This record gives sequence, C-alpha cells and structure tokens, in this order.
Amino acid sequence: MTDLKDQNIKYKNWLDTSTFDNCKLNRKDYGEFLCDYITGEKEGFVLNLNGHWGAGKTEFLKRMYSELITRNYPTIYIDSWESDFTNDPLTVVSSELLTQLEKCHEDITDISSDVKDLFGKVIKGTVIGAAGMITKATYGEASVGTEFVKTLYESDNKDFMNQLKDDYSDKITAIHNIRNELSNLAEELQCNDDTKLPIVVLIDELDRCRPTYAINMLEVIKHFFNTRYFVFVVATDTTQLCESIKAVYGNNFDSKTYLKRFFNRTAELASPDIEYYLNSLELYEKYEKHEYLKTLDLFPNTSSTPVEIIYYIANISSYYQLSIRDIDQLIAKIEACLRYAKKVFIEKEITQAINIIVLIVAIIEHDRNIEAFYKRNKLLPTFELLEVSRNHSFSLNNSKLKTSLIIKLSLESISKRIVTEQGHPSTYNFLTHDKIRTYSDNNHSAYLSNHIYDIERILQKYSNQNPNQKFWLWDDYKKVVELAGNIT
Repeated sequence: MTDLKDQNIKYKNWLDTSTFDNCKLNRKDYGEFLCDYITGEKEGFVLNLNGHWGAGKTEFLKRMYSELITRNYPTIYIDSWESDFTNDPLTVVSSELLTQLEKCHEDITDISSDVKDLFGKVIKGTVIGAAGMITKATYGEASVGTEFVKTLYESDNKDFMNQLKDDYSDKITAIHNIRNELSNLAEELQCNDDTKLPIVVLIDELDRCRPTYAINMLEVIKHFFNTRYFVFVVATDTTQLCESIKAVYGNNFDSKTYLKRFFNRTAELASPDIEYYLNSLELYEKYEKHEYLKTLDLFPNTSSTPVEIIYYIANISSYYQLSIRDIDQLIAKIEACLRYAKKVFIEKEITQAINIIVLIVAIIEHDRNIEAFYKRNKLLPTFELLEVSRNHSFSLNNSKLKTSLIIKLSLESISKRIVTEQGHPSTYNFLTHDKIRTYSDNNHSAYLSNHIYDIERILQKYSNQNPNQKFWLWDDYKKVVELAGNIT
C-alpha cells in the first residue's frame, strides 16, 4: 500500500504547517465535512468553493490538501494565478496533474504514458477552438501552434476548411479518449497502490486571473476532466468571477447562469470567527511583552489586561466587515502606532492617553478613504454610520450595545468644546458630566457604566495639564494613522 503522506509529494511541508488542527479560523469541522462530501463523489464532480476576497480560501485549500493526502486520496493543488501568463490552461492542468501524481506514485510514469500522448496531440495545436480565434497578431507570438497556424494561413480556403473539419473530429475523439484514459489511470492507481478514489484537484485563485483565462480554465475542466473518479474544487470569489465574465461578454450577460453550467454544487466559505482568530495570534502576550500597558494609558478598560483590546478589534472589524487580510493589516498598523507612542514615552518620558477604539476606527477609516476621517477635528467628533451595520451589536461581557454607540462615545471622549464665559472662550471636554449621565440613563448596562466610568477616570487624570502627560486628540490620531498608512 502506498502511504501518500510518506511520498515525495509537491506540497509535503503543508502536512505540518497547514492542517485543520492548527487552523486559526476554527474551520476544522467544516473542512472535514467538505472532505467527506467530495470524496463521496465518484462520477465526475466540480465544487465551487465560494468566498469573498480575503476570506482565507487559499489557507482553507491548503488544509484540504493536507487532510485528503493524510486520508490517502491523491490530491493535486494548482495555483491558477501563477499560470495566468500562459494562454493554455489545458497545458497547465494536464502538466500539474501528471507531474504531481508521479510524485505520489513511483510507477505512474509507465501507467500515464497513454494519457500524456493524448494530451500531447491536443496541446500541439490541433484544437479547433484555438484555430477559430487565431489572428495574424497571434501568429507573431512564440506559441506552441505557430507552425500549424502558418500552414493554415498559407493554404487556400478549401484546404483551410478541410483542415478545420479534420481538427474538429480529432479534438472530439481526443476528449473522449482522454476522459477514458484518466478513469483507467485512476483505477490502476487504486489497484496497484491501494490508494483511495476519487483523485481530487484543487484549483485556487481563479478569480484573480485574466477574464479570458478564467473562462478557458473552466472550459478545460468541463470538457477534458469531467470524468469518473475525478473531483475538482474551484475556489473563487464568485461575485468577482461573474464581473470578470461580464468583462468578456458584456454587462447584460447573465454570468451567474453561465457559471452554473460548470459547477455541480457550490459550498460557501463563511466569514471566520474573528475573535477565535485573534486569540490564536496571541496578541495578549505580544502587547504585554512590549509593555504597552505599562508605558501607555490605553483606554477604555485596558489598564490591567489587553483582553479588551482583542474584543475591540473583533467587534469593530465585524462592524466594518473586514476580511482576514484586512484584519492582518489592521493589527500591523495598530502595532506600528503603539510603537510610535511608546518611543515618545521612552525618549521624552511623557505618559500618553490613547483611546484604543478611536485608533482602530481611524485606521479603518483611513484605509477605506472614509470622508469622516478628513472632516473630523478636535472640536467636531464626526461619525458616519455604516448603514449596512446599523444594528450591529457590540458583544462584550454579556452586553449587547450598538457598536455605533460605542464608537460615537469614544470619538466624543477625545474631543473638545469651546464655551464662552464672560466674553472669554474656554476649552472643556466634549463629554460633560451631564452628557455622560444621559448615556448611562438611556442604556441600562453594567458594562456601559464601567466603560463610561473608565473614560471619566482618564479624563480626570489628564485634566491638570501636566507637561509630562499628553491626552491624544484627533489631530494626534490622524497624524500617526497617516504615517502608518504607508504600511501595506
């Protein structure tokens, strides 16, 4: 019996680095469920794994690869984005399929020779689809079919049509033969090496490819590989892929219906558990290691532990519907801003009060070019409610408060107001004691009371204008966020 995990497979390192057991997005159950589902298909099957940009599709496919190899299913991974520079997805898929299978099975070189010959016939230039689209501009390219194209251009119309007719017949025959030989190949692998079927092919990054290449890739899978004992999993942002198809066929083209003819089923890659992901990054330890809590007054409610910071990142990221990639970038920029503040403390011995919620919101607003970021100033705590997240709840300590309320309160906590008394303007905190009491009275929440109390504590602490203390106002946040904005 061939134990695939012990073979010289192409992505052997993933068996250690990318498994569902070490998945930071808590997708083990779903991943194992999908592996159970697709390996139950034996008659040719294509699954569309749909997830928005940054949802973690690539990491999910890597873990599927490890899981399937461990279960002893021959598994092929193809990054279609890497091959986008070519014009021939058939060459890419057939080459990767046979090359990676040869790494799984020592004796496959002899077994797969018939399949290679059949692919060679098609790839060498006798494909009617390619011939029909050839132009003289194409003739100038260094492509595989150049000599064939040249022959067609130099022949008369009768010879040209006869050649196309012959090529069409050859192609239809080759497709049937390839499908049969692939099925035979799979059966021989099972008999000779006792590996399991189906063979699973994972296609990644298709939505990033050129529209024409993405369409050709789907056509290749449908016509050449939709055969017994083969399962394809194609990971896409289906919405983006639909837009790519419209770029080829026009805005009025029904791209959703068009896509359905390529896929047997669609599996949604749901939004990840952000809090679980953040906890897996061990940010608590990182913030404690860098002593941000000792050198900076981060508020609200972060004076003794960074636990609240993780909850703030999770809730606000969810409110703004950030992807995992967005969250990774957000974390990097928070770190950069806190380092900057810590450096000021070390060099000038100035203690600084930083509202961590305002910092998070400011980074997101700047990245998304939200107008409020530029309109706001220390006297104007402008906040633009995100309509799609109007009812989003801020979940912390069993409290259910609107996230927009927490953000609005935090922005007001770092703002000032000017009051004219006896003809002289004076500057005061935006949050007066009466305004704070109104918030408390209107929201019967123990957490909100503690939240407001902590804000009051910081405002009181920094009210005496001590030269060794600095309370960050909006201009301070704006400056450091714009500096961190250069990190992408």
